[in-house]
Amino acid sequence: MSALGIYCADCGTECERITGREAGAREPDLLDAQVWACTVCPEAWAPCAADGSAIGLPAGEKTREARAMLRERQVERLIGEALRHCPNGRTIAGERVASFLAHALRLPATEAAIDCLNLEWCRHAWRALQGASYADVTKHAQTYRPRKAA
Repeated sequence: MSALGIYCADCGTECERITGREAGAREPDLLDAQVWACTVCPEAWAPCAADGSAIGLPAGEKTREARAMLRERQVERLIGEALRHCPNGRTIAGERVASFLAHALRLPATEAAIDCLNLEWCRHAWRALQGASYADVTKHAQTYRPRKAA
């Protein structure tokens, strides 16, 4: 069992650290690397960060595909829209889109990170971003910007 309390996004079971090969990872660079894997869901895993924590929450293939599609077709669409106006603004655009998504999902920013969403939350996120433009994201950033202390 994990001391960090890392749970599967698909079933909620506590995960353990094993090699990518044991978890069913197909990427060559992950085969011998450590990953966090669910003991219940087949092929539900997440890469292990240098500090031993999981990068996102372990999830099965369908959830990982949904996350990738959400990132590619919705998040990158919005960031691309921002980059047309400010070519060097990828970092701030990414932060603004993440904040916009967290607000739309009514989740804390850490829980609304794409790599932490389960399949159902990916669907909610897709619907939240479907009709949004980067102008909506900018308006949100201006409305909910943190205020400086007096």
